[in-house]
Amino acid sequence: VAATIGPAWPIWRPHHDQATSGNSTGPDPRPVSARPLSLGVNHLHCGVREPLITVLVSDINQSPVSRLVRTSKGKLPRIHLMSYTKAFRDLWVPATSLIFTDFDLLSSFEMDVAGCIAATARMQSPQLRVLNDPVQVKERFALLHALNRQGISPVRVTRLETGDMPEKFPVFIRLEDGSLHPDTGLLKNKDTFSSGLSELKGRGKTLKRRIAVSFENQADSDGFFRKYGAFRIGNHIVPQHILRSKDWMVKSNRAPVSKAFVEEELAFVQNNPFHDELMKIFEIANIQFGRVDFTITDGRIAVFEINTNPHFPRFTGGNPAREARRQGILEKLAQAFEEIDAGPPQGRLEFCPDAPTVRYTKKKRWNWAERQAWKLRLRRRRKQDGTHVR
Repeated sequence: VAATIGPAWPIWRPHHDQATSGNSTGPDPRPVSARPLSLGVNHLHCGVREPLITVLVSDINQSPVSRLVRTSKGKLPRIHLMSYTKAFRDLWVPATSLIFTDFDLLSSFEMDVAGCIAATARMQSPQLRVLNDPVQVKERFALLHALNRQGISPVRVTRLETGDMPEKFPVFIRLEDGSLHPDTGLLKNKDTFSSGLSELKGRGKTLKRRIAVSFENQADSDGFFRKYGAFRIGNHIVPQHILRSKDWMVKSNRAPVSKAFVEEELAFVQNNPFHDELMKIFEIANIQFGRVDFTITDGRIAVFEINTNPHFPRFTGGNPAREARRQGILEKLAQAFEEIDAGPPQGRLEFCPDAPTVRYTKKKRWNWAERQAWKLRLRRRRKQDGTHVR
């Protein structure tokens, strides 16, 4: 990893401040890497103050974090949302605390570039917090397999492309990546599983990165299946919600919101009853930012996934009956984000992926001028590092 860090600037001021102060003398004569950090439209706080936390996201999944900041009533530290596409093109990120997300939406080559960014931060600016190091995290299959092997969660997973038969039924088939609905309903035995595979192939669905997941859930006394959600933000576990549905695949709340349920959900948020167990699960996953989705079956936690770019509650609007829950969550999130904050940005972290990775980094959305500028930046970094770029 070749890396440099720009100079420290105690205060970042947007360029329009210079233009309106009466002290502007034309273009800034300093080299780009030596200028105060300017983030433009990607800064969620409208360029007023420098960011203190940078969240790296897929360019097709920016809404969760942007909605969080938009509806949090100014109670969170300053957060900068940066797409991987922009970071890979610019070859630098702000020298702030960094949160990596959306691993399931990155190719293997892009994961290596994200890992390069994290390694740069650790080497050049060890005082910064790095959450969800791409080199360390366990994604859906690896996590569920590890939790089952350690006796923590009963959920079993099987990769379809290996040709292995699931050991436990019923199962459903889904893509390992993303958050789409399952490809099948519940398959109760080997025969229905084989039929399900044949049907998938007949619809033109490949087996690559598809998995069979054992169904682990039980209906409650009212006949609803449940899904619990809890965030980890740094060193904090923050319970979010209890979702209920008659459908075995619980995606949202589809049950009446009674007074008894509101009180139960509020107690879940306030009392944090699974704190220790969930923190252990996050530690096994090497994930410090995200939301674990789980249920309780036979008295045990059954983990469905950890989403590294989850949707947070909408802190403005929503069902008035659940307002106390939302405000309690916001207060806990504010405290957790404040602890991640490492102070104002100390310039920029410049990184340079290795040549084989560079060849496969996506550039299809860049125009000709952007591609040429990127090549020039890359050549300069390689020249500094004394390596050859093809």
